[in-house]
Amino acid sequence: MKLLLANIFAMAITAQDAIYVVMLFVALLAFIATIGINRIIILRIRERVRKVQDISTIMQHTLDISNNYVLKLDVRKRYAINLHGNMLPEEGMSYEESFEMIHPDDRHIYRNFIARMVIEGKSTATCLFRWDMSGHKHLGNWRYMRDQGMVEYSRDKDKEPSNIFCTLTDETEKFQKNTEKDEMTDKYKMMFEQSIIGLAFYDKDGNLMNANRKMREILKFQSDDDPYYFGNSLYEVPAFQELVSHKQMEDFYFCTKSVVVERGVNCYTEMHLHPIYDENGELYYISCSMRDITQERKLDLQNKRNDQAMQRAKEEIQQYETELQYLMDTCDIRFFRTSFANKTCTFYKSLGIPEKQMSFEELTEHFVDSPFRSGLTDFENYFSEPKTDLTYMHPFFHEGEELQWNYIDSVPFFNNQGQLEGTYGIVRNVTSLIEKQEKLKLETERAKDSGRMKSVFMANMTHEIRTPLNSIVGFSDILPMLSTPEEKKEIVRVIMNNCDMLLRLINDILAISSLDEGGILIEPHQVDFAKSFDDICNSLKERIQEPGVAFIEDNPYHTLVTNIDNGRIQQVITNLMTNAIKYTHQGYIKTGYRYENDGLYIYCEDTGDGIPKEAQGKIFERFVKLNDFIQGTGLGLSICKAITDACHGQIGVISKGEGQGSTFWLWIPCEALNIEQKVISNE
Repeated sequence: MKLLLANIFAMAITAQDAIYVVMLFVALLAFIATIGINRIIILRIRERVRKVQDISTIMQHTLDISNNYVLKLDVRKRYAINLHGNMLPEEGMSYEESFEMIHPDDRHIYRNFIARMVIEGKSTATCLFRWDMSGHKHLGNWRYMRDQGMVEYSRDKDKEPSNIFCTLTDETEKFQKNTEKDEMTDKYKMMFEQSIIGLAFYDKDGNLMNANRKMREILKFQSDDDPYYFGNSLYEVPAFQELVSHKQMEDFYFCTKSVVVERGVNCYTEMHLHPIYDENGELYYISCSMRDITQERKLDLQNKRNDQAMQRAKEEIQQYETELQYLMDTCDIRFFRTSFANKTCTFYKSLGIPEKQMSFEELTEHFVDSPFRSGLTDFENYFSEPKTDLTYMHPFFHEGEELQWNYIDSVPFFNNQGQLEGTYGIVRNVTSLIEKQEKLKLETERAKDSGRMKSVFMANMTHEIRTPLNSIVGFSDILPMLSTPEEKKEIVRVIMNNCDMLLRLINDILAISSLDEGGILIEPHQVDFAKSFDDICNSLKERIQEPGVAFIEDNPYHTLVTNIDNGRIQQVITNLMTNAIKYTHQGYIKTGYRYENDGLYIYCEDTGDGIPKEAQGKIFERFVKLNDFIQGTGLGLSICKAITDACHGQIGVISKGEGQGSTFWLWIPCEALNIEQKVISNE
């Protein structure tokens, strides 16, 4: 029994080992199978990786060849980077920065492109816009880019894409070619439409396809698609029925009178029919050109009539030549012709015989500050157009050195190649005419100045005479009403001052009248100017009414006998003193004289308003007043100058400026017959 159990136990142990062995064998097989499967999977993965790499390499080569750019736009970060190409900087670019690179006119296009994918949920979209390839330099290097966009979502449930992949193709050349093609098409259309010759195209059956503006004008289309012309075949036109056939057609030229009763066409035309065949020799199109030669025919008939008149014209030309020769012989006119190749100018007094020939250098010496003088040194530019000039120059054909005025008319002439060869024209001596014109101009200006001066004179006199006259009349009416002697004396003084003022105005008017009638008459006579000067000073100092103004008389002689027009000299002294009194309100007025340089030197010095330097040169002109609010005619100083000039003397003014007083002086030539100077006491 024990032995049996031992055997059974041994057998059990053996069976268990067998199971273990089987299990171990199965595990080993599973391990080997796993290793094999993994090896197969690894090989397949490697094969797929290799294929992916090959595909990637092919795609990379394809992208390189196609010259495309691939960008990745992170929608959430709003940032774009390069995936292929260098369209963006290496570090990428923000969405906002990219808009600075897009043409301002195309930015709305790109916004709509992004909106279709981000907001509208489109998986793909495309657009065309202009991109500045110069980047942040903003040089305006615009390229037309076609953007093909595709969206990517992080999760299927996302409503907004995470990335947008953009493939950009540079279509600038394509766009330019299309633009050039469109421009060329438009150009040919314009050439076709704007041609001065009528053009039309027919199909092989003779049906009208298109006609330009000129053709419609010649044939009087009622509309651009006139049913009469578009509804009738070319072969049905009576003029063509026996001349053309759609079976066999060649180039056909002819002139005819075209009549279309239905459209009121009645004109002479020149026509050309040209068949257009395809590569198989089959008739494809028929082109027709038409030109209205009605006017040309009229011109041809007119030319025949002109030929008949030519003979008569030749006879008339001979008569004209005779008359022209007479004109050149009797008038101071010369015909000239220049040669730029030889740099010479030939003058003709008659039509065929040269009178004189001069080189450009010799000719230049005759001109005095004329454009022709400089033009002869640059004749190809200056004389390329007709020129007319009035020149002041030394005489060409006349004796003497006196300069002359000449009108020169020059016209260029060219050779068959359009090169400038020279000029021709006429020279007219107009010296006498110019002198007469200058005289007329001076007389005209003198008349205008006289008219203006008279107008100003009348206006000033009316105002100046009315002012003292109104005072005299007004105060005369008041005088009987006054009771006290003091009041009457004051009113009488005012009346006398205004009478004196009125008298001075009348004297000025008489003096100006003397000037206008032929100048001031000077009548010298013997006078003791020392006593005369005392008398005029005693009279003038009474006119000083300003309490703060002192009068100083400078008379260095007891006796000064000389020959002068004493009345005129006193008139000058009076005008100078009157002028000083008007403009001096503080200080002094000093008048004096002395005999020096064989003449009488007289001066009037004051501490008045003074005279600006810019006005000192014109104060001796008529009607000049430095202060319009001060009474006066503006004639006093001009009268002083006229009297001084009539005495062959000099007059002037010395003033440092406004507010610094002034000194008027004059010098009159005269002979001192007896002179006795005052003795100055030391006391």
